[in-house]
Amino acid sequence: MQYACIDIGGTAIKYAMMTEAGQILTQGKVLTKVETDGSGDIPRKIAAIVRELQEECGQAAGVAVCSPGLIDAEKGEVIFAGPNFPGYSGMKLREEIEALTNLPCTVENDVNAAGLGESWLGAGKGAKSTFCVFVGTGIGGALVLDGHLVHGAAAAAGEIGFLPLAGGSLEQLASMPALLREVGAVTGEEVFQRAAAGEAKAQAALEEMTKRIANGLASICCIVNPEVLIMGGAVMAQRDFFAPRLKQHLAAILPPALLKNTRIVFAELGTAAGFTGALRYFLQNNP
Repeated sequence: MQYACIDIGGTAIKYAMMTEAGQILTQGKVLTKVETDGSGDIPRKIAAIVRELQEECGQAAGVAVCSPGLIDAEKGEVIFAGPNFPGYSGMKLREEIEALTNLPCTVENDVNAAGLGESWLGAGKGAKSTFCVFVGTGIGGALVLDGHLVHGAAAAAGEIGFLPLAGGSLEQLASMPALLREVGAVTGEEVFQRAAAGEAKAQAALEEMTKRIANGLASICCIVNPEVLIMGGAVMAQRDFFAPRLKQHLAAILPPALLKNTRIVFAELGTAAGFTGALRYFLQNNP
């Protein structure tokens, strides 16, 4: 069987038709246009995508969706969404998509889905416990145990960005906007270029960012003791920079016994992680 898999983003909605084994048959993206079309138009955009995928590939057995915001995955509803998605909070997304497509649907948070995708077919494949940390404009996380997401009592498990550190939360102190403010740069690429050129300010800011992220990872290791820590997001694309430094800082913070069986790896699925994890969640809940 094959499934229409959708990853709703602030700029674009990425999509694919995938087999139950996770093979991508076709994929593409369309602009979300929330600023002009409004959040209320998202279900109709998804329905149009599903029709297009079915015209190209044949009948889908279901629609697997991941979305930004705090998501009640059991109900398929948006509990809360930030200012980039006005009017999105409270939307019964699964219900609307099912009504428009006449297909079963699941909805999961986008970071959770990306973490589940990486655990299923990406950097955490085969591991019994993974924690994924995505660092970019914000910082998010996802905990996967025995192949299943842990949602928590308020659907907020894995929200590492809110972890309190001295001076603020991890997201406030170690995300891309914090780095750019500290260095006085416009893009992350500029920061790394300036650091590579020997600029002390950029080098110090990156080192401090790495220490703060390592402090967050240390908390995860103490609570979860995962087999694999998966680092993803735009910032972590600088793998050669972060890999040795994160390991060094963690080794300085934690007892060796806590790190003995934990591997730090980097995300492998790229932009396909979200809709891959959305598919995995659909399959787990529609056996």
